[in-house]
Amino acid sequence: VLHAVCKDIVAWLPQLAEVGTPHALSGLTPEEIVLVDDVRTNFQSSSPARPKIVRYCKVARFDCYYRDMGFKYDMGGIGAKSDNDYATLLDFVQNPWQYKASLKVV
Repeated sequence: VLHAVCKDIVAWLPQLAEVGTPHALSGLTPEEIVLVDDVRTNFQSSSPARPKIVRYCKVARFDCYYRDMGFKYDMGGIGAKSDNDYATLLDFVQNPWQYKASLKVV
């Protein structure tokens, strides 16, 4: 899907075709897209072409006591504990070399 989006961004985001809309996304390449999710398999493609996801960030989950609901498993997500998560994600996107890298290709 990401490759199709890059090939024809207006087909996926028709609002970009409106007059006066900045074209900051024109020429977008898959290498410029960062996927963020808590499920690693969402970074894999079932396409026969097996396109690679070059940049991704897997968000950790955690177990904790949550309010009056008791102990819960697999809690989490960006912003679950702190709004600073968003700033950290932006820093990761802008400076990925400062973060631990996975040498696996998914």
